[in-house]
Amino acid sequence: RFSGKSYVLPSRGQQGLPVVTINTKRIAVEVFRVGDRNLAHTVQSGDMQRQLYGDDVETLAEKTGQRVWKGEMDVATRLNEEVTTAIPVGDAIPKLEAGVYAVIASIADRKSSDEDHSDRAAQWFVVSDLGLTAFSGESGIHGFVRSLATSDPVADAKVRLVARNNEVLGEARTDAAGHVRFSAGLKKGEGGLTPALLVAENANGGD
Repeated sequence: RFSGKSYVLPSRGQQGLPVVTINTKRIAVEVFRVGDRNLAHTVQSGDMQRQLYGDDVETLAEKTGQRVWKGEMDVATRLNEEVTTAIPVGDAIPKLEAGVYAVIASIADRKSSDEDHSDRAAQWFVVSDLGLTAFSGESGIHGFVRSLATSDPVADAKVRLVARNNEVLGEARTDAAGHVRFSAGLKKGEGGLTPALLVAENANGGD
């Protein structure tokens, strides 16, 4: 199992994900990346706020995600005791692009039926150098972008306001304070055009 529901990895530095095993010597690992076209749906569905099981994993593998790595690794074992091991995602995928990912771990060489996925564990993680805060008010939709490494405001970051149907409603650049504002009129969209999320990208193209 993974110890949490989601995890943030910096684009630079430590890039390991902790997985907890018991009486297990080797695990199989798959890493999937969710593309921009499926990002809005993934966020709105609530998948990133919960563990993934069964059909959720199959949907990720076959529809919403793209597998970027697959392999196996040894883990330490102590009889009937939980052991935490870091999956070295950064080493396995040297060119880890900014974005939303999911890692799926299972017991290596263990055969399960197509209906049984109880031996799988899944965790969402985000690779980014940017921390984004958003709120909505009478003056419009506001976003603040800061560096996760230094907590300093990020100026000149490109921020997109994305609707439920993945339509880009607006695009703007942050000021020196890392602030960006979208007009209040963009909040009035209904149905698929309802604002869903903000996506930030720095000058180097990182999300």
